[in-house]
Amino acid sequence: MGESTLQRIVVLSDLHFGDDSSLLTSEDLVERLLAELGEAGDIDMLVLLGDVWDLWSTGFTTAAAASVPFFRALTAWGVPRECILVAGNHDHHLWTACEERRLRREMGWEEVEEISFGLAPAQAGEGRVCLVQDLPLWMHYPFLSIEVGGKTVLLMHGHHLDFFSRSFWWAKTSWLARWILGRSRGIALSDLDRLNKPFFELLTQTAHVPELRAWEYRFYGIMRFFARLLRFASKSGGSPRRYTSVAQNTGEAEELLRDFLPGYIPDLFVFGHTHRAGFSRIGVGGRPVLMANSGCWVEGSGDETGMTYLVIDDAVRLRRLGGEEITVHF
Repeated sequence: MGESTLQRIVVLSDLHFGDDSSLLTSEDLVERLLAELGEAGDIDMLVLLGDVWDLWSTGFTTAAAASVPFFRALTAWGVPRECILVAGNHDHHLWTACEERRLRREMGWEEVEEISFGLAPAQAGEGRVCLVQDLPLWMHYPFLSIEVGGKTVLLMHGHHLDFFSRSFWWAKTSWLARWILGRSRGIALSDLDRLNKPFFELLTQTAHVPELRAWEYRFYGIMRFFARLLRFASKSGGSPRRYTSVAQNTGEAEELLRDFLPGYIPDLFVFGHTHRAGFSRIGVGGRPVLMANSGCWVEGSGDETGMTYLVIDDAVRLRRLGGEEITVHF
């Protein structure tokens, strides 16, 4: 993405501000995280890998208010040279709003003063930026491709893997995409997004109505229950929804990279979405690819791994706040 190779990046995913389970609403926890990140050395880039705000759980005003302690502290910290937001499924609406604003500007429907933060245009996602507590977040979607230490790193939130899961697919959000995928040639990742955008927007808008939101999540819970009861599984052993391991998502990742992103096959593929941190390895077109999941920052009773993040430099380091570290070379 840039003219020079980055030396160190940090990846956080699934903060879910606005949901009651979000952990980084605690100022003490935020302080501990930033202190620990400061010990990692110079950081060129901080990537927030989607579902930062849970717009499916509550309205944006509530979600934004919940994120104030984190972004205020991050602005004061000021260590990373760049902060990047790669939207996920729960905060997909932010990217939609950004794209609609760009289209209005191109049509001359509104005049917006250009704001420069001294960053190279190549690093700015074509100028798509939002200010959060005076912190510029450069927005990218559906993925971010960069170089770190001479290695190619591809970062996506991970919800696109759902499109390739065969587990219970007819009842999932991607059922229309799967149906068309089986009957079309030349379909692109952007087409899958368009097919599922109405569902993402539906959940975003109904989050303002507590009764509708409660019904939707009850339905989702029932669907997951029957999926487990009937032992629906993907070709790699499980559904790429929450709580599944990286190893259970390898088949979906291979198909995504091989058929939809052939020009972006990386040395390292980083995603979140499932809330379970870890590593696995796959081969795509004869090229070895290391997969890494950054985990989440929510509390719950499932198998998810909370309070974890990735540091990527000459290796990939999976860290739990105040705890252990797993280092994998790629």
